Amino acid sequence: MAINTNTLSEYVNVHKDELLTKAVLGANTLDHVEKMLNVKYKDQLNYLDSTVVLADGSTCGWNPQGNDTFTARTIEVVPLSVQKEFCWKDLRKYWMNEQLLFDAGRETLPFEEKFTENNIKAINAELEKQIWMNEKGTDNALFDGFVKLITDAPGSHKVDLTAGYTAIDIIDKTYAALTPVMLLQEVTIFVSHSTFRNYIQALNAVCCANRAIIDANADSVMYPGDSRVKIVPVTGLEGAAATKVLAVASPEANLVYATDVDGSENDFRLWFDEKESKYLMSVLFNAGVQYKFDDQLVITKAQA
Repeated sequence: MAINTNTLSEYVNVHKDELLTKAVLGANTLDHVEKMLNVKYKDQLNYLDSTVVLADGSTCGWNPQGNDTFTARTIEVVPLSVQKEFCWKDLRKYWMNEQLLFDAGRETLPFEEKFTENNIKAINAELEKQIWMNEKGTDNALFDGFVKLITDAPGSHKVDLTAGYTAIDIIDKTYAALTPVMLLQEVTIFVSHSTFRNYIQALNAVCCANRAIIDANADSVMYPGDSRVKIVPVTGLEGAAATKVLAVASPEANLVYATDVDGSENDFRLWFDEKESKYLMSVLFNAGVQYKFDDQLVITKAQA
């Protein structure tokens, strides 16, 4: 895609040294899941499940019982790329032309840092949505996201809420579905920023003289009365209520994001193509998600 100047009028003397960029909700899911690196195509998550039989030991003899079973779950990554081109001459008639140099070998792209920074933010925001909401084969999705995988997981725990539910209901019902095995670890309940804000507002409305007001700008909050469980807002679930998804709960180490090189979604190459006389930008990375144990997953949805 080239630079789009359709909404601009031709040159007007404005603040030529200032370019404002649109705020983007931070992509934070990768801070709360396990990363699996050096994955080029397919890899395996390997498991061992051991069972024992406590038998009568009062007599001599040998009677082995119980099993040690190996299983595996496949995690697959797909290459994702972003390619853009910027024709610096498209900016000749507009306010940013002061930074242009019409001199072979000295061509410039105005606000180069802003272009790259804003595009990396956009890539992270889009990846965040795909990690959660992708469904292979729809909307050009190349891999299934956590919601699809957890919904299809045979052992995951499903919670359905009827009409009229509140943010408190979403969190409390999800919490009630957590199993003792899950609670042996630290569990995270993932929700949208909207649900998180409504939940904090509801908690703050229940006023107690000895309890401080909770800041809705917090990165997370502990579930009241249980320090093993925290509630985290993630951008990837923003708007997911439209697909009936309200919350997902799991130990963070149970959710896996696979890639080849750590942070490669933030690595870019920007160069000037002499032949085309354009600036070209390229980002390339692998991405895919998977869970480890399906019985350590809870997904809460609104009833259809």
